[in-house]
Amino acid sequence: MTATVRQVQHRITLELDTPQPFTDLVGRTRKVMAVRIEYGLSSIADRVDVVVEYADSAALVPPVADIPNWMQALIAEHKPAGPTYRLT
Repeated sequence: MTATVRQVQHRITLELDTPQPFTDLVGRTRKVMAVRIEYGLSSIADRVDVVVEYADSAALVPPVADIPNWMQALIAEHKPAGPTYRLT
């Protein structure tokens, strides 16, 4: 039997030692306690979804949001190596 890989996912949750500030699209700045990052490699696009967890709630970071440097560094640091095969 043969098969073609259509999508590969990698999800991590990072508890932050020091809560970091994040300003959402409506201008609220809150301390982020944890970050969930889901990397999805598919034949359509490389996709990264980020959820910030506060002390009392969580929110998806919209693709149009400004990503602070500390969050960009976490995303880059934990990004898995791409598959060694061609996705179709």
